[in-house]
Amino acid sequence: MKHIALKLGSLASIVVLSGCNSDPDVLLGYSANQLCSRHFISQEPIDFIKQRVIPEALGALPSTPVLTVDEVAKQVSVAAQVDGATLTRTSVFRDGLGCTLLHELTPSQLHAQTQGVALSQQLPSTPIAKALDPTLSLDSFFATNHKDYTWSDNTFAVAVMYKGQLVTEQYDQFHAGDTRMLSWSMAKTLTGLLTGVLVDKGKLSLEQPLAFGHHEMTVKNLLNMSSGVKWAELPDIHGYEDLAPMWYHTGDSVNYVTRLPNEYKPGSKFEYATGTTQLLSKALMDASGGDLSSINKLYQQDFFAPLGINNAIAEFDEAGNLRGGARMFLTVHDWLKIGQLFVNNGRWNGEQIVSETWIKEVMMSRGVDKHYGGQLWLNDMSFWLPKLPKDTVSLRGHRGQYLVIIPSKQLVVARFGAYGAAVNQHIGLANKRLFKSVLNILEQLEK
Repeated sequence: MKHIALKLGSLASIVVLSGCNSDPDVLLGYSANQLCSRHFISQEPIDFIKQRVIPEALGALPSTPVLTVDEVAKQVSVAAQVDGATLTRTSVFRDGLGCTLLHELTPSQLHAQTQGVALSQQLPSTPIAKALDPTLSLDSFFATNHKDYTWSDNTFAVAVMYKGQLVTEQYDQFHAGDTRMLSWSMAKTLTGLLTGVLVDKGKLSLEQPLAFGHHEMTVKNLLNMSSGVKWAELPDIHGYEDLAPMWYHTGDSVNYVTRLPNEYKPGSKFEYATGTTQLLSKALMDASGGDLSSINKLYQQDFFAPLGINNAIAEFDEAGNLRGGARMFLTVHDWLKIGQLFVNNGRWNGEQIVSETWIKEVMMSRGVDKHYGGQLWLNDMSFWLPKLPKDTVSLRGHRGQYLVIIPSKQLVVARFGAYGAAVNQHIGLANKRLFKSVLNILEQLEK
């Protein structure tokens, strides 16, 4: 068995990972999962990931971590000395399913979960139409890339679709249009679209009641981020949070959320919660057949295949739950196809992938909050950017993943990167800068 062992040197940035905490178990689990997924799915070099994606997590560990990458078994372990003992976290890659962080299982036990599961063959995606315009500039998206990591936007990839054609794209040296890019919370919108597919098939309904332990809510409540579950997406004033423990303290994300207390009446309050989307992901699995094979068929064959998306990967936790709130990998060009669905009212190449009603009245219409629809951000930037068209919607992911869609302008912009620590601490300003760049490309296109 081939192993590559690397000592990680001292890192300048010791800023704690945003969205997590200083818990070594969290930092090691996050790092192992990121290294595994981004290396084996996105094909990013290990050193690139260490230096441009996760330096804060590695630097916040109490001792210099040791990284072990097994290129044959396709798994990554990160270890560090914690209180005099060695703590190790391991993430394992499975073909077609991406990486899963281990908690209770061994790698062989994890692989045994998928014995007999028919997974789609990973093939290149169907190309999108191109009408590249060399006069268009994406410089504003890459303006801070020359800065130190901490202060940089760290833009990796930008691609623009206008009137159904790819008109411009720009990448750093490690990425291209066929690179499968991690979504983080952009995956929530995919989960919303998958819900629409099941509703169209008559296997779910918007007002259908659901129960998770002592929690009761409807499909609509979950779509609108109003589940009633008490949740802290980021640390509160007392340091309490749920997001990091759900992913890195347990291998069963759905069970974690199910055991949380109630806080409010479902449908009465907007509470952005990745845990809510995890409950929706479980509802999708149950409605599609109840196991990994059925949910895999739903997104691969019933949703992605008609779009010509042939090598997407959705990741699962150790218990077999779809990580529909955070981790789906599509190529940059395939993300543009997802955006185009909102421009075309659910159609692609003349085929209705998800109903127009679902797109317009559920996902793109106001839910409990005026700036959030059905697992989709509505236009919350108009106060600062009044020139931004009112129908602007967006998918947004941790530390700088965006898919911005303006249906009235037939415009879709995909942007991927990894905001440095200082940038991410002021995410509102980073959002404004991103949407300003979208306006800039729109002005160029409409000259």
